[in-house]
Amino acid sequence: MLFFGFDSSIRSEKPVSAQKRYQFESPQMGVPFRLVIYTDRGASHASDAAGKVWSRISFLNNILSNYETDSELSRLGYGAGQGIWTHVSDELWTVITHAQRLSVSSQGAFDFTLGPATALWRKVRRQKQLPSTQVLNSMMRRTGWHHLVLSPEDLSVCLTVPGMRLDPGGIAKGFALDEALKVLGPLGISSALISGGGDMAVLDAPPNASGWQVRLADFKSEPHESGIIELNNRAIATSGDLFQFVDIDGKRYSHILDPKTGLGLTQRVLVSVIAPTGMEADSLATTLSVLGPEKSSAWIDQHDPLIQVRMLWIDDNEHLHQWQTDSFGDCP
Repeated sequence: MLFFGFDSSIRSEKPVSAQKRYQFESPQMGVPFRLVIYTDRGASHASDAAGKVWSRISFLNNILSNYETDSELSRLGYGAGQGIWTHVSDELWTVITHAQRLSVSSQGAFDFTLGPATALWRKVRRQKQLPSTQVLNSMMRRTGWHHLVLSPEDLSVCLTVPGMRLDPGGIAKGFALDEALKVLGPLGISSALISGGGDMAVLDAPPNASGWQVRLADFKSEPHESGIIELNNRAIATSGDLFQFVDIDGKRYSHILDPKTGLGLTQRVLVSVIAPTGMEADSLATTLSVLGPEKSSAWIDQHDPLIQVRMLWIDDNEHLHQWQTDSFGDCP
């Protein structure tokens, strides 16, 4: 998980609020999740709210996990290539349709069908050995977003190629954060933060503050040297190979895959995206990582000029570069 977090050391001068801060942590979706709640209704209410949040995320994991063999997403793959149309839940439909729209607009830089490639790359990272051309080509024939066909009339999907598997990485955790925050509104909680797997989403600012102070992930070795931005009712996701990578024969490969090759990205890049929702921020951070510095700016201008992006990358000469949208870090 990439580092960023709420910086509680930064305060603004406002009247003291009766609301108190409560923090909870729980392993969810294979990574640590953290929830911060402000409420004036006491510890018991905060704890009950946290329990409902964890229950919602656990429910979503049973839908979206590609590790759980009996999840709704995994079961879709069992009928791949057989002409089977399967009705899916509202949650899975929301994720799949967003993924497919992004695949179209990015010309495949985001691809929800990389399940076979992801499984193979996990093996590569363990063994530190690239697959043969034959194995790689065989795997690639089982991927491709255009092989995932949707029927909006009855919320059904068809995986048209045998051996296809869906990969929720780069979108599922962001969606889970959105759904988690939706739990809190009916409970009377309007100020909260939730983070997990390199993603973070927030509601209203904490008491006595103008916004959530978020420390950005950076290539710098010391977290305290990284920049700080302020967020309200937004989400931020950071994607890159800062921690998750593998060196093979002197070449560094990211855990983020290039859908065109099935191999990890080789350009060192770190992308942070601020967007209205976690699902948008999560999926766009992955997409822009794949598009890279040369294509990202033009893609943003054409498809989503309102998102806020910061991109860091290291070139072949070990020089650090930075580009960001003019509005990056502006607190709405």
